[in-house]
Parts: sequence; structure tokens; C-alpha cells
Amino acid sequence: MSKFKISPNLLSYHAVRRGEWILKVSVFKSKFVMVVAYNEYDMELRIEQFNHPEKAADFIEKLIEE
Repeated sequence: MSKFKISPNLLSYHAVRRGEWILKVSVFKSKFVMVVAYNEYDMELRIEQFNHPEKAADFIEKLIEE
């Protein structure tokens, strides 16, 4: 997955589609994670912030499985 830098401490990854969700993930200082998820069919937008990358991964996995 390619990445690009917005600032020295922030990495923002390209949006990816998983199932009916479009996901965009940004990481700040390697420990704070923001996930922006948009459901193409229900037009639902979810923005979540996590202090641990593992919790962000669990959230994404649960969201996709719904």
C-alpha cells in the first residue's frame, strides 16, 4: 500500500474499498489512528479515533464483517 506524508508526524494512506465500505486510514506519531469509513450503499459515514493500532484493526475487521 502506498503512503504519502502530509506532515513529518502524520501518515495518510490512500482510500481502499472493502466490501461496501470505502476506508481511509491516517496514523499520527505511530500510535494514534483515525479511520474514516463511508458506506457506498447506505451513505453512512463513520469517523473513529483510536489510541492503539490494534483497536483500529479490530474496528475495521468488525465493520467489514457486518
